[in-house]
Amino acid sequence: MTVLGLGGSGHDWSSCATDGSRLVAVDEERLVRSKYGLGTDLLAGASRQAVLAQLGSSAAEVEHVVACELVPRPFYHSFRNRVQVINHHLAHAYSAFAASGMSRAAVLVCDNSGGLVAGDRTGPDGREAETISSYIADRDGIRLLERVSGAHVVDAASESAYYQPGETDNSLGHFYRAASIAIGLAYTGPKTRFPVSEDGKTMGLAPYGDERFVDELAELVDLRPGGGIGISASKVSHVLERLARDADFDTRAAIARAAQEVLERALVHCARALHARTGLTDLCIAGGVALNSVANGRILQETGFERIFVVPAAGDNGISLGCAYYGLHQLVGVPMDELPAFTDAYLGPEYPQQRVDAAVAASGLPARRPDDLPAEVAALLAEGRLVGWWDGRSEFGPRALGHRSILAAPYPASVRDHLNEQVKFREWFRPYAPIVRAERSDDFFDLGQPSPYMLIVTRVTRPDVIPAASHVDGTARHQTLFEHQNPTVHALLGEFERLTGCPVLLNTSFNTAGEPIVETPEEAVAAFASMNLDHLVVGGHLLSKS
Repeated sequence: MTVLGLGGSGHDWSSCATDGSRLVAVDEERLVRSKYGLGTDLLAGASRQAVLAQLGSSAAEVEHVVACELVPRPFYHSFRNRVQVINHHLAHAYSAFAASGMSRAAVLVCDNSGGLVAGDRTGPDGREAETISSYIADRDGIRLLERVSGAHVVDAASESAYYQPGETDNSLGHFYRAASIAIGLAYTGPKTRFPVSEDGKTMGLAPYGDERFVDELAELVDLRPGGGIGISASKVSHVLERLARDADFDTRAAIARAAQEVLERALVHCARALHARTGLTDLCIAGGVALNSVANGRILQETGFERIFVVPAAGDNGISLGCAYYGLHQLVGVPMDELPAFTDAYLGPEYPQQRVDAAVAASGLPARRPDDLPAEVAALLAEGRLVGWWDGRSEFGPRALGHRSILAAPYPASVRDHLNEQVKFREWFRPYAPIVRAERSDDFFDLGQPSPYMLIVTRVTRPDVIPAASHVDGTARHQTLFEHQNPTVHALLGEFERLTGCPVLLNTSFNTAGEPIVETPEEAVAAFASMNLDHLVVGGHLLSKS
């Protein structure tokens, strides 16, 4: 029995397959090597083929196929006679709750826009789309409690045009996206007609700004009773375009600061209402807005929820995971608490050791297999070396979590600038994330719960020890790591602490700006050869440049 879930919307396509015990998921961008999967051949579906191959299933053997209504038809065309199309926000909710391991929780979904609640994909205006949905979830399933929706304006002369972002009223996702685009933080590669906002950059820029625009942007977002939100999308776009016209760095930072503050207030408002309605202490969060890890930190601190879980693939790529879980639960009949366990985010395809060995041999670079890999790499990191790290199955979602990472000592502060300017070639203001063994987290971070997927920002309590991994405002989006999740990196952290007294490493994604994270061993070796890195760990091999 194989269930195939397909995800994405106008970008971020992905596939997830499960046989009821195993989960395999990968983004299209990792395989076609195009940022956000743009320009990919959805009929061919590289991610779809990869996840089925990993389970040893052919397309004909797939019993259930599930997609949401924002997944373009070409992606499931070959399964068109047996696909079930479900609600976009419901798929997000399944991805978060089923992966959380919680027995009963509230679920909050927030994004740019989801499925239509009125109108059609094509034709004249009159479309209305969901923007925020709240649910209650337990062993029996997921039930909708409240929904915010708004007029969805999109130039949809044809169905294919419908998948462009458009403008949606009452949408926090559109509000933040408009801010990112206005200040020039968007991807505009050759394979897309429409900019893809890079909201993580806006979040990173915000602490550099002053508060001059906070009140003006706050007036655009009406916080209504019961967790409601009122926003005019066209007014938001107009105001932000005006503020950002000919803006210098300080002005752009101030716009980011205001957008971030207003978004945080609004999400806290929604979460407080959901907590008041349900009385629950556990909250699951999904949707593109859930990638705003600063806001997630405030939700945990200010709403009455005692635990929050944010699914690592919170954006539209995570729809495939939610659809796979929905298929197992609703179509196969597996109880929610018996769905395949989600203990880490390493859901990508496996690569055989002989393929790794061949990639290393073909590189011509000096390589060996140390008897004690964690100890040797810890010593290199303690000397200030930069190490690319490729191991096992890739992470599902946008964060590198120790299988497709670049690792460095979290000091001195200049390490951050060197990585931005000479290694990653990205904006100077962007921060880097720390990784720490879970049992040492409370000694450096004021969080109080695990953060395995780098999706909650919290205060750094000892920024003087890890200055390269602390943001300008004294916070970090850190990753906690238990031994069972990644024994090798857990051991590496222990060895690094033994040598230096510091239990924290800096961890960033193994790629350069504008490129997807490396997926295969061959890509890891090629990236290492072209990047300003000192060493590479790939499948147990330790490579050097000379």
